[in-house]
Amino acid sequence: MDKENIKISLCSVPVEGWGVRLDRKRSEGSLGIMPKVAIVSLVDAMKKAGFPKSSYDFYDIDMLYPSDEEVKEYFASYKPDVVGLSAVVSTSYSQVKRISSIIRKELPNCWIVMGGNLSACSEAVLKSTNIDLSVVGDGEIAWIKILNHIMENPDRNNFQSKMKLEEVRGVAFLDKDKKINLNGFAQAIPAEDQVYPDYNLLKSGLKDRPEEFNNYLKVASETHWFGFDDRAKDKNRGKNIGQIFSSKGCVARCTFCQRSTKGFRVQPLEHLENHLKFLKKNYDVGYIQILDENFGSNKKHAYQVADILHKHNLLWFAAGIRCTSTNRDDLKYYKERGCSALKYGVESGSQKILDMMEKVFSIKDVYNALSSCIEIGIHAPMAVMVGMPGEDEETVKQTGEFIGTIAGKLGVHPQHLAFDIMWALPLPGTPLWEYGEQVGVIGKGDQDVIDYLTRVSDAGTFKRYYINLSGAPISEVLFWDYLLRFEASRTFRKINNVNNELTKRYVNVHKGHLTKNPRHSLKYRALKFTKITYLIDKFCVGNKIFDSIPRSIAYPVVKSLLYFEYLIQKMFSSNRANSIFMTSKKVQRLNHKIDNERSSIKRSLRGHVIKNRKPIADIVGVEKIRHILRTGL
Repeated sequence: MDKENIKISLCSVPVEGWGVRLDRKRSEGSLGIMPKVAIVSLVDAMKKAGFPKSSYDFYDIDMLYPSDEEVKEYFASYKPDVVGLSAVVSTSYSQVKRISSIIRKELPNCWIVMGGNLSACSEAVLKSTNIDLSVVGDGEIAWIKILNHIMENPDRNNFQSKMKLEEVRGVAFLDKDKKINLNGFAQAIPAEDQVYPDYNLLKSGLKDRPEEFNNYLKVASETHWFGFDDRAKDKNRGKNIGQIFSSKGCVARCTFCQRSTKGFRVQPLEHLENHLKFLKKNYDVGYIQILDENFGSNKKHAYQVADILHKHNLLWFAAGIRCTSTNRDDLKYYKERGCSALKYGVESGSQKILDMMEKVFSIKDVYNALSSCIEIGIHAPMAVMVGMPGEDEETVKQTGEFIGTIAGKLGVHPQHLAFDIMWALPLPGTPLWEYGEQVGVIGKGDQDVIDYLTRVSDAGTFKRYYINLSGAPISEVLFWDYLLRFEASRTFRKINNVNNELTKRYVNVHKGHLTKNPRHSLKYRALKFTKITYLIDKFCVGNKIFDSIPRSIAYPVVKSLLYFEYLIQKMFSSNRANSIFMTSKKVQRLNHKIDNERSSIKRSLRGHVIKNRKPIADIVGVEKIRHILRTGL
């Protein structure tokens, strides 16, 4: 077998669990589907390695969401020698199991390779699915080496030849004794080899449904991101939002975050202008969404990106930025060069929880960044997370007070800001996952991991999927998001600064945004019996009279009502499939003394789990591989 006659299929994998109804169609939502840049980059690596276009095909299973029969028909028709599955998040386990099973039945001799964040559970995945190889970390270099190996050793059942792959960094596989082999994390490509989306390749993956390509492009006027920038009223501007990465990776190591790549590197800018011209000419793009995890961490590069976007008269926003990556002068510069919005990783208004998350910044840093955005006129929507170990009513209250303070400075009631409340979800390769193992909520055995991955398939960072590692009683957990919203409202009213004109604008912008987002109503539809939740939302949250009732009277009543609703909800079998209704091992409140620690690691959840780990020197063999996967990038 050589490069001219090998057949390779690259496939995206849906993040939703198989067998569930999509809560939102790919065509719905105010922002486009993120381009499959990982697959684009693999194809780019193949081109550079001399593989002809005839040797590979892209099948966008994520976008098309095909039935089992449709998946079978594709593989029966194309008959690839190698299939690469891009499992970007750990919640895609059930899809990987399903797709690999179909491939194996249809093509018994085909090699099936999986990459993406699900590889943090490589041992369990390799033992419970039809995956042959898993790539842990960046895939491009390892992928080419895997293809070269397969061309020389096409028999996937030859364990002796497969053992040659143990020399390749990042490739995990099972030997003939079903023991996992892994030689560390995969090697990353140089920064200059990073790619921009290849829309011709993306179109090819849609097969006989080219109209689905529109899902990559959304109309800017239908999203809140540009709704507060008067420059968006320019009728000569293209109507659609294009998407780019200007950097890869993250400078932080948040203890809840499943890192997809090690380190941080910026995208080469030599081809950015041509790419933007292509988007404007072919897809009526007048707006850009920067997809970075950490835009602005390399300030010189960020300024250059802003200059190029401004040169081509594009308005833009970045939805991933650290509050310590910008000062007032930076924000002025970005605003003058087309920046409409920035979304900072706020996460919490409690310094204790920020330290537990290893955010490595202070509440003051967050306040300064958001205040500067308000003063300069950059839209800065907030998102916070509740439920980390160490969370309690006091830390939640502090988060609510922080949101209320920012809302007070803006002059718009928190209820009209449409800020997001996310719930901590333990994902493999994070300290949060490892903490779950240490307290016994997440088992360490293969079947335990498989059961967990099955449990969180299709799970999101919503309340109903919360897995309680905090040690808080369920009655307290149920009240957290309401306590946060109540305190935000009370704090806002105490500040007593209302900008009526801006409030009207927020109401109009977010009303349009929410009515177009079907997930908004899931709060009341996803569970049976949510009447109490609905009534509290309607008559208590943001209500001036409710805010005037003493906390000692109002809060216990709401907490009791929510718990009563929960007890009724538990009676429905469909509700019990959600994590928050499952009986799990009771854990103790985290007693992690961090007040006098200078080290950000020691103050964090990472520091806590490190103290409870087995000494590295005592870890050998397979257990060392498990340790590498558990600790992540």
